[in-house]
Amino acid sequence: MLGAYNELRRQIANVDVDAAVSRQVSEAIAILGWRGSSGQLGGIVVIHMGNNGVFTAGQFDEIMRLVGSQRRVIFLNVAVPRRWTAPNNAVIYEGARKYPNATVLDWASIVDNRPDMLWGDGIHLRPEGAYAYTRLIVSALR
Repeated sequence: MLGAYNELRRQIANVDVDAAVSRQVSEAIAILGWRGSSGQLGGIVVIHMGNNGVFTAGQFDEIMRLVGSQRRVIFLNVAVPRRWTAPNNAVIYEGARKYPNATVLDWASIVDNRPDMLWGDGIHLRPEGAYAYTRLIVSALR
């Protein structure tokens, strides 16, 4: 998400992007808790976690508890060349099935076999990837 920061801000009015290098799910949970308790969560929360380490079902449930049932929550699946990608995507899809206010965007299928979207590490976004990433999110906001 950090790689699409400028594009997200350009294409989505009033967006608040909170992204950081190598953020772990546990950090995101702490931030969601703080933002929720201080009234800083909007009606739609977009979450893209699990690129940098394991994402557990318990963490998914904690995110949903913190965000609440009144907000729409959009998760993006994981598309990184790491051993935890498939298990994290399973957690994301299984978790979203349990909550009527949660949906999953299939980022992985967009960047699969598209070297023009990612730098050589297969993770970080090129400008074309930042644009596609943002368009995927914009399409879900309609």
